[in-house]
Amino acid sequence: MPFDFLLDYLPANVIIQPAVGMYYVYFEGKIVLIFRKVSKNSQHNGLWIATKREDHARLKAEIPAITDFVFDEGETFESAWLQLKDDHDDFEEAAISICELITRRDKRIGKTTPKAVQLTRQ
Repeated sequence: MPFDFLLDYLPANVIIQPAVGMYYVYFEGKIVLIFRKVSKNSQHNGLWIATKREDHARLKAEIPAITDFVFDEGETFESAWLQLKDDHDDFEEAAISICELITRRDKRIGKTTPKAVQLTRQ
């Protein structure tokens, strides 16, 4: 699992679900993060942060290493997800800050999905 050092900064009861090159992180009925590290489209490697569009500006101001998704052509992908690229100079520090927000149950991070609710009730 990439970035497994971050598990030390997340709540002990997170649920990790592996997928091809990605690891979905669930906490209290919400998907909160995706850890991604694959060779294809490596510009999207790093942490994907589940949030709401209205919270993007505040999160990016608090943790400047966080960005919107950008395609190869420079086109921004309008999404509820934000990204922390794994090649960013402040990746480790910013990733730890994100995990600490999750641990503190920051309402800006996390999206309720049927799968998230199902996994966290098991």
